[in-house]
Amino acid sequence: MSKLYPFILKNAIMPIADKAMHTNLMKYYHIIKKMNTWSKEDIYCWQLEKLKDLLEYSYNNTDYYRNLFNTINIKPKDINSIDDLSKLPILTKKIIRDNQSELISKRIDSLYYKKGSTGGSTGDPLIYLHDNDSWSFVNANNIFNWEKTGYRYGNKFLALGSTSLYVNKKPSLKHKIYYQLKNKVAVSGINMSDEVCEKYCELIKKENIKYIYGYASSIYLLAKYVFVNNINLPIKVCFSTSEVLKDIYRETIQKAFKCKIIDCYGANDGGITAFSHTKGFYEVGYNCIVRIKEPNENGEGTILLTDLFNYAMPFINYEIGDVIQIDLSINKQYNYNGQIINKILGRTSDIIILGNGHTLTGPGFTILFKDIPVDYYCIEKVDKNSIICWIIKLPSFNEKHEKLIYETLRKQCGEEISIIIKETQKPFLSPSGKALYFLNNE
Repeated sequence: MSKLYPFILKNAIMPIADKAMHTNLMKYYHIIKKMNTWSKEDIYCWQLEKLKDLLEYSYNNTDYYRNLFNTINIKPKDINSIDDLSKLPILTKKIIRDNQSELISKRIDSLYYKKGSTGGSTGDPLIYLHDNDSWSFVNANNIFNWEKTGYRYGNKFLALGSTSLYVNKKPSLKHKIYYQLKNKVAVSGINMSDEVCEKYCELIKKENIKYIYGYASSIYLLAKYVFVNNINLPIKVCFSTSEVLKDIYRETIQKAFKCKIIDCYGANDGGITAFSHTKGFYEVGYNCIVRIKEPNENGEGTILLTDLFNYAMPFINYEIGDVIQIDLSINKQYNYNGQIINKILGRTSDIIILGNGHTLTGPGFTILFKDIPVDYYCIEKVDKNSIICWIIKLPSFNEKHEKLIYETLRKQCGEEISIIIKETQKPFLSPSGKALYFLNNE
């Protein structure tokens, strides 16, 4: 496509798409550009005003928040600062599951929204509604931050994700059109064997792809293959996501591609996007308020999120299960007018290398299990030629679900690998007490 395409996409095609899809992607893109020039005080006041509006709306239009506020004897007007959010109880995934209908706005018929489900590396899937304004702000912030690197919306990029995870499941026509418009070349980042990496290198050369987005471990494995085989690829920027970007990952990616590395943190259910343009500083999107539950002396603790734009199903003080660090002392000197996260501590998954050369990465498998009635799963490598998939079944689990799990694992692992599906009564836990979803015993 021509060099004019990014301009045409943003200024002609996307405004039409926004109107047709009832989204506001371009509107919020321009708002974010303007907000990026504001002072810290201006950003705080804007967020506080949005928070007050959200609380008032939630109280008046959802049974859950009206009952919650009445039970703790607080009214929305009693929240006069962002710190006052500490007066409200934490919203957990269990609470959401138990109060699904009560959390949905009574005016839902007047709102445009999308249905979503968590499929991130926490491995604890959840069904929710995502207001189109929230979706638009999140995706506009993605574009804005990508463009800080020299990327232009519409430039071709390789997406190493969960594409082709399932057996005989293809992207919808709507997704195909959307991917084509933004020039996304979507491939699977689940199995990163040498054979697969070789194909991806050929694809990058053929399509002259300069940007890679995907699981941190998947980009690392591709970079490792590139470095070992002394392959020269025209990569300018790698955008890593879904897992902790370990130092060995970063170093290998840098050696292989000699490119910019932007670590991205996000959770659609919490409305958060955060981008690390400088190592140790994740710039949080303005639409989401970040707090920490009971931070320790190092500023580490479980992240709490409030999406200021999700009126369809408000999530206030939402605990998604990740652990982060915020160091206010060093953040004062960093040039960003919004909130800053310094470390993402809790989204690491291992890499499993099987005896037949198939190399599995963790996050994509939550895309499978979010649609299957299990309360927990864990994929364990027993030895180089065998794995066990541990599950805690929910009442609606049946033979079809077990068959889908088996066929999907068979596709990703290869015919030579022994696959056993077993039940467990409780999750496997790390020493810190965090549930584990990917185990490597070698």
